[in-house]
Amino acid sequence: MQAQAAATSNNTIKGSKRRLRFWLILVLCFLSWAGVSIWGQFPKLHEKRNAVTELQQQLAEATKANEQTKKELARLHDDEYLEQIIRRDFHYMKNGETPLSVSK
Repeated sequence: MQAQAAATSNNTIKGSKRRLRFWLILVLCFLSWAGVSIWGQFPKLHEKRNAVTELQQQLAEATKANEQTKKELARLHDDEYLEQIIRRDFHYMKNGETPLSVSK
């Protein structure tokens, strides 16, 4: 009776070791696959980071240009500024003014 109990106990220990070894091999295979997959994605990650940095720079430039355009638009509602633009770009003069030309 004791021999049979010892054999059964010995078989369960062997079975549990076998299951443990199987699970460890399975987990090791999974971790190896995950590591290789992640390692292969590093160049893509680096490329995406560079693209994001470039797009952020473009966004900053576009935001700056947008702010300048908004300021220009706000200034266009000022009569003095409009008069300056008309005089400078279209060479208009008020009555009684004499035109001066500066040669370079």
